[in-house]
Amino acid sequence: MSPYLQNCLDLGADIEYHSGTKYLSGHHDMMAGVIATRNVDIADKLYFIINATGIGLAPFECWLLMRGLKTLGVRIEKQQQNAQKIAGFLERQPGVTKVHYPGLPSHPQYELHSSQSLGAGGVLSFETGDIATSERVVDAAKLYSISVSFGSVSSLISLPCRMSHASIPAEVRQERALPEDLIRLCVGIEDADDLIEDLRNALETAGVRTKD
Repeated sequence: MSPYLQNCLDLGADIEYHSGTKYLSGHHDMMAGVIATRNVDIADKLYFIINATGIGLAPFECWLLMRGLKTLGVRIEKQQQNAQKIAGFLERQPGVTKVHYPGLPSHPQYELHSSQSLGAGGVLSFETGDIATSERVVDAAKLYSISVSFGSVSSLISLPCRMSHASIPAEVRQERALPEDLIRLCVGIEDADDLIEDLRNALETAGVRTKD
């Protein structure tokens, strides 16, 4: 969500943490985290730890983060517009078994998400019903780079159970109902029609039925 779409302090949280590496930066060229609180005592304690351990950002990383913040709004707006279109496209495809995106009315927590956020963001996932098919989809995509990170202006695609979540034992993934065929998309700012066409070609290459 980033703080552009969701403010956890307004929802009752005592401490709010956001990844500066991802949406706040938006260019995959730095590592940082941002911590916020309204409680002065908590803020003083956090500052003491950061100052005492020397983990504060260097000047150049601060500059990179400030540069990213200047375009946060326009990036997020474009990314979630693209994600909404892509989610709608995927939901219409007969060969896609399930689409996970809080911007779709079909999402089981659509109303809850809408009550807590100003938008649905740029990350979505979907299932094909078959692990091998999902692997072929990921391999066939051309405009989406294969990566486990997200928040960049460039669109990314990944197979969590074979990448970011591969270290979690299979039985634990099963207990937590994490689909092995799940494909995650982190949508960038490219042209939405180009992204959809590339995804359609990848699905068809993998043998997934599609329609307009």
